[in-house]
Amino acid sequence: MTSKREKKRKRQRRAKRAREAAQTAQEFPDLRSVFVQVQAQNGVPVDEETFAFAIEPITLESGQQLFFQSPFVVPFYLLTAKSLRDKAEPKRLAAVTKTVTTPDGTLRPGRPADSFDGLEGLALSVILSACAIEAYANDAIRRLPDDAMVEVSERLGGKTVTLMRDKAAMDWLSIGDKLTRVLPLLTGRESIKGTEAWQAFRRVNKLRNALVHVESVARSDPENPGPFGKLMLGEGSKAPEDAAFVIEALEPGWVPEHVSAIGRA
Repeated sequence: MTSKREKKRKRQRRAKRAREAAQTAQEFPDLRSVFVQVQAQNGVPVDEETFAFAIEPITLESGQQLFFQSPFVVPFYLLTAKSLRDKAEPKRLAAVTKTVTTPDGTLRPGRPADSFDGLEGLALSVILSACAIEAYANDAIRRLPDDAMVEVSERLGGKTVTLMRDKAAMDWLSIGDKLTRVLPLLTGRESIKGTEAWQAFRRVNKLRNALVHVESVARSDPENPGPFGKLMLGEGSKAPEDAAFVIEALEPGWVPEHVSAIGRA
């Protein structure tokens, strides 16, 4: 027979589990999400720290609908790129510093797995960094007035001609034209072409293109390495900083401080 004391303990344990479950279910901001802090509801100040999130629903195979926090795309890519780089960079450094000389006299990484682990993370970091820049540029196009027009130069019939493109056609421009021709329409700022930010963009974009359009065979010229050789030399190790620097130069303050600060690291 259960005593009153045991029943009380059971009630207390159930209440504790309920409190813990409620605390676990309470959502707090993730730096990769879209959120705002709520100060008041219906004009009444909130008593405790409260946040509103952008939520995206999906229908599961069970038929239930799952609502999850939708990422703030550009910070999501940048912060993920930085996380990948932070994990991969020590592996790259180990591969190029902790080496062994084989009987045939060639210098090799002491742990081949380090080079693969480093290349994996750095390649993904570079690609996501480039994605962040392009996602930002495409968002900027969406924020333009519907009647916006941009002037671009194109080669037609062997000649360079100047054409006007409307907002719908801007999506088809090169990423370079989006940054240097479209962004000034939105921000009123000078083009970044020829600036330090432009050089940072070119570094990220060139390496991204080389990784995506990679040759099917390894390079054998140590003085002219392929994209993976460049990653091993550290050419992609600052891609997240470069990308954040480019976006901040294009539109200061557009991304949150905790993200734009990456570019000043």
